[in-house]
Amino acid sequence: MDPKMYILHDIPGRLRLYIPMLSAYHEQEEIKMMFTSLRGVQDVRIQPIIQTMLIHYEADEISRNQLLKCVLLFFYSQPSLPFNYVMSKITPNVRGSFVRSLIAGGLLLLAYIQGTSFKQPTALVYGAVIATGYAVLSHGTQNKFRHPDIITGILSLASLGPANMLHGAMITWAVNVLELLHDMQSNKPVLSGMSSYRLV
Repeated sequence: MDPKMYILHDIPGRLRLYIPMLSAYHEQEEIKMMFTSLRGVQDVRIQPIIQTMLIHYEADEISRNQLLKCVLLFFYSQPSLPFNYVMSKITPNVRGSFVRSLIAGGLLLLAYIQGTSFKQPTALVYGAVIATGYAVLSHGTQNKFRHPDIITGILSLASLGPANMLHGAMITWAVNVLELLHDMQSNKPVLSGMSSYRLV
């Protein structure tokens, strides 16, 4: 399991943290106001692009551990935690592809559920196939015909035929999800030599 935060710099009165969840929050001023309202906290600086938070504090009024507990409680006890946590772990270049793939997967599921009731393809089936095609084709930047999801889509459509386009789209979507998971794994930020803090 990934640490919830990294301590980048720690001297009494000054604490710099790397917080992966910071990129999911757009209300930096509100976060600053909340933390500066704590007794002993003098100043808070947030840099969402590099996901860091610098806190200047009076060490005799609030301890480092109390401050870390407050940060953990704020960032990791929000009601929308699962989605925010997942999105904070995905780099921006993969995030859009991930959302498009989620939408395509939801449409495919609805179309498959509805497909058991109708013999002919409905508008929902066509929409799900188009959404899957868009999710697959918009992923990646160079030489799209070498992507496994595109190759799978072409082969499954050719082998299953147009009558089974929903099945072909599902297979293509599954390969697209696997490729996105691979991209997410290979695009993880490298943080070496940093100490981590986890609330037990």
